[in-house]
Amino acid sequence: MAEAPLRLLVIGNLPPHVLGGAENQVARLVEAWCAAGIKVEVAGHRIPKGEQVLGTARVRTHRIHTWTMGGRTGRALSYLLSLTRLVLRRRRDFDAVYCRGMGDGLVGVCILATIGVCPWPIIAVPINARGNGDAAFLRSIPGWRLWVRLLDRRISAINLINADIAEDLDALGLLNAPRSIIPNGISVQAPVLRKSVAPARRLLWTGRFEYQKGLDLLLPVLARFRSGRARFHVDLVGEGVLRSVLEQQMRALGLQDVVRFLGAVEAKHVRELLIGVDVFLLPSRYEGMSNAALEAMEAGLPVLCTRCGGIDAVVAEGAGWVCEPDDEASLAACFDAMLMATDDEILARGRLARNIVERRFRIEQVATANLELIRGVMRGVESR
Repeated sequence: MAEAPLRLLVIGNLPPHVLGGAENQVARLVEAWCAAGIKVEVAGHRIPKGEQVLGTARVRTHRIHTWTMGGRTGRALSYLLSLTRLVLRRRRDFDAVYCRGMGDGLVGVCILATIGVCPWPIIAVPINARGNGDAAFLRSIPGWRLWVRLLDRRISAINLINADIAEDLDALGLLNAPRSIIPNGISVQAPVLRKSVAPARRLLWTGRFEYQKGLDLLLPVLARFRSGRARFHVDLVGEGVLRSVLEQQMRALGLQDVVRFLGAVEAKHVRELLIGVDVFLLPSRYEGMSNAALEAMEAGLPVLCTRCGGIDAVVAEGAGWVCEPDDEASLAACFDAMLMATDDEILARGRLARNIVERRFRIEQVATANLELIRGVMRGVESR
């Protein structure tokens, strides 16, 4: 008798409603799972109710409603009420719940599991190490130690997209659930044929203009190496709360002729930008597992990054240059090494980056590894 298809409820948001690495990764996983015959639905507080097309998949979506009144408490209570309605209505329709991020969604399903409303195994996936990430969010909840103990009892498994997150979980006291390490994944397209590097290095950054991303440190470094004859050109692609502040900083440093703010670009056009540059920049203070860097490596680019979590360990294998986070002097030394690299070295590092992605980060193998984790959790629950 054929095995019944696995039925997953994913709690997370999706692009284009939220443009972030975690959301892009959810979309890639859901599309890959659907292609593998898994029945997947997605619930999030920033996506509409209905259906959404994700590549070749059409996925049912649920809006988790929140109130604007009552501040954080009002938001949390309304989120829990809306989530409770969804779980009660659909509690027979899923086999497991996959929570991307350790936020309101994870706390909510753990509360519902405690009171007997949520019957599914709970798989949690933290999205950031250090900084203002998952651990910081949990610590910001009044009485957070109580909530962490509840999570520690109810989470069935935790997947770490990078090993550094383990330190955050240990410090919180989340020690009970078994852990796996499955990274983010990416769709691998036809390789980019790169034969040369521009005399003035063409550099690219993509993301959200936020403190986490470290662009306020990058701009002074660019000013250090600015000379009468431009040695580089930098395109910054994205939007965010700090864009105007960073534009002012760029003008104050006299970088107008070597730095461009290009605004947001549709995801389908990002690879076109990657094809036209020489090196990808990632000066972040912290990350989970940078999707932007994976996209760059897939396009055959070397990466200049900080030890921000996850991707830096891979880049350090020879796929780019790595420096310390939140350290302008270290970033400057790394930038200098990149500028001094020969064209052949840059091309070789880019080829290695592409090879690493092909071997270890294909979305199909990442999605399969996650399914094996989820099925293993379900077998463990059934055997009790």
